[in-house]
Parts: sequence; C-alpha cells; structure tokens
Amino acid sequence: MALYDRRVTSIQEPAVVRRQRQRRHSGPRWSLLVAVLATIALVGAVAWWTIDDEQQVAGTSTDQPVAAPGSTEAPTTEPTTTTTTVPELIVGPLEAKGKPLPVVYRIGTYDPVVFITVDDGGIQRPELIDFVRSSGVPITMFLTERYTGGDGIEYFSELQDLGATVQAHSITHTSLRGKSLDFQQREVCQPVDTYERNYGERPRYFRPPYGNYDTNTLVAAKSCGLKAVLWWSATYDSGTLRLQEAPLRRGEIILMHFNDHLTQDLQLLLQQIEAAGLRPALLDDYLDAAPVLP
Repeated sequence: MALYDRRVTSIQEPAVVRRQRQRRHSGPRWSLLVAVLATIALVGAVAWWTIDDEQQVAGTSTDQPVAAPGSTEAPTTEPTTTTTTVPELIVGPLEAKGKPLPVVYRIGTYDPVVFITVDDGGIQRPELIDFVRSSGVPITMFLTERYTGGDGIEYFSELQDLGATVQAHSITHTSLRGKSLDFQQREVCQPVDTYERNYGERPRYFRPPYGNYDTNTLVAAKSCGLKAVLWWSATYDSGTLRLQEAPLRRGEIILMHFNDHLTQDLQLLLQQIEAAGLRPALLDDYLDAAPVLP
C-alpha cells in the first residue's frame, strides 16, 4: 500500500493565511514605524513626568522599586507577565470537499512543526512513560479499544497526565472499508464512549485501521460527533523515517506504533526533527483550532 493516496489530500496551504501574511509584509512600513516610535517616546515622557510629580507630592523617594519608562525589568511587588502552554497557532482549514467529514493527512501551517502520533497500544513499555515525562514530547495516541482495558487504563491515563491525548482507532483493528454502516458505527463509536468514561475526555478524531475507510466510515464517525478522520504523511519505525515527499516538512503527521522499540525510535526521531529545523507540536491543538470547510 502506498504511503497515502493523493485523493485523500484534504488540507492545502490556505489562501486566506497567505493573503494575511502578504498584507503583513506590504505597505509603507517605514512611515508607520516612525509614527509608532514617536508615540512610544511621547507616552514614556508623559508617564515619567507623572510618576515624578506624584512622588514629589507624596514625599516619596525615587529609590523605591518603580520601573523606569521603557525598562523591561518588572517591579518587585507583583509579576506582570503570564505564560501559556499553547503557543499562537497558524493553521489552515480542514476541507471536507463534499464528504461527511474531512480526511486529514497533513496540516496546512506556516509554523515549523510536525506531529507525532502513536497507534494501537498492544505493547505498553514503562520506559515510554519515563521518556515522555523527561522529554515533554507531545504525542497523540490513537488507541485500539481491545488493548486499553484492565491495566491499560492506568498506563494510558499516566501518559495522558503527561500531556498525551487519547483518540479513537476502532475496537478490534479490523479493516473497515466495505463493511456495513451498522458494523462501522459500532467499531468507530464504541471506543469514543469508552474512552470518555475511562479518561475523562471524549475523543474528537478517528484513525481507521490500516488507513482503510469508505463513505460509511465517514458517516459513522460523524454520527458520534467526531470532527475528522486522520491519515498520515510519514512513518517512523526501527530508526527509519519514510516520507511521501522528502525532505521532512512542516505540517507532517508522523505515524508510529506502540512496540518494544518505541522509546528508542522517539529519541532518534526527535533528533531528526531538530536537525530539520522543526519541532514537535501536539496535533490536537492544531486540529482543534482549524475551521471545517464543507
């Protein structure tokens, strides 16, 4: 089977993002810059005079911890900055193109990011948890329900606590293409309900086993509230990165599997991602932020 069928393509670099980028880099930038600098200087001077006058009236000393105008040093009394775990995202739309749901194999983004996804869950090595904890690598897990019962709930919950997310990958990992709608609805939707109970969050995305799907798959996924069906544009296994189109590019969705050498593969893959000038990001963040176009 080819890495992906070009007919599956559902995301392209969005024209609206490209137009926004062009507008940001056009126009009389020098005159605008001069005006902005002049405004900043005027506001800074007024602020300085105001602070000085207030200190003289109150009888305070200029030795108090008041930040000087234009200084990047924060006052020592209260913090003035906040942080967020999710950076600003630039992501294109998910295009359904007449299908019940979008089928996504790459993410249209200008951010220098790639996305690591890990399928199935049959082999649950404890060193993976240690590596995810120490590295902070963001991964999206597409889990097969038959592997997630018993001790599996605790294992995947621990990964979830470390930032990994749980998405659906059928009950039995059977090929869905050509199966009846009733059969596919059970395979697609039952894990969605199960994972919501076990992990406290309802999956939003589905990856069909072996990448095999048809219209019934998309109808079934839509019936239980899923937002998109996921494919991939690259695979990594046993130290080998396979790409549909070299070199490794931003927006790639990389497929991996829970196996005995997953931790070692992740270590090697992260080195290749860094060497390409990219970084791993959480797939869910970009999918959640993307609008769906019919």
